[in-house]
Amino acid sequence: MKLPEPLFAVINPIMGMFLRSPIHGLWSDSLMLITFTGRNSGREFTTPVRYLRDGQNILCYTSSKNQWWRNLRGGALVQLRVAGQSGPYTTEVIENNPEDIKRRLINYLGVYPQDAAYHDIALAADKSLVQEDLEKASHDAVVVIATPVKSPH
Repeated sequence: MKLPEPLFAVINPIMGMFLRSPIHGLWSDSLMLITFTGRNSGREFTTPVRYLRDGQNILCYTSSKNQWWRNLRGGALVQLRVAGQSGPYTTEVIENNPEDIKRRLINYLGVYPQDAAYHDIALAADKSLVQEDLEKASHDAVVVIATPVKSPH
């Protein structure tokens, strides 16, 4: 089920509060906070997003129609709060690469099939991804890869 977009204006601040609290463990196995600087405004923004681990890297997925990820192009420095731990990361944005994005979406939606609706991908009766929808989504989705910044020590 896809939640209506206006609901996120209420949900996101509440989730941010929970993810910073001692009870973060109820949600932080799949949700993190990403803090970044607006490329035009220079303001700091924090938003909760679903994530997947890939070794040391953290991956998150969104639609190209959303705006926030555009601030992460070009190796932006961000702060992630993952599983109660905060740290600096640099980002790589994968966009306009349907084959790579499709492969990554299949992996992601294998873990979080409920998120298929946010990429306009229907699930077939057997819970598999509808291939035509997956193909369309691979041209619209964006993958953000966050890599931890190595400590100079």
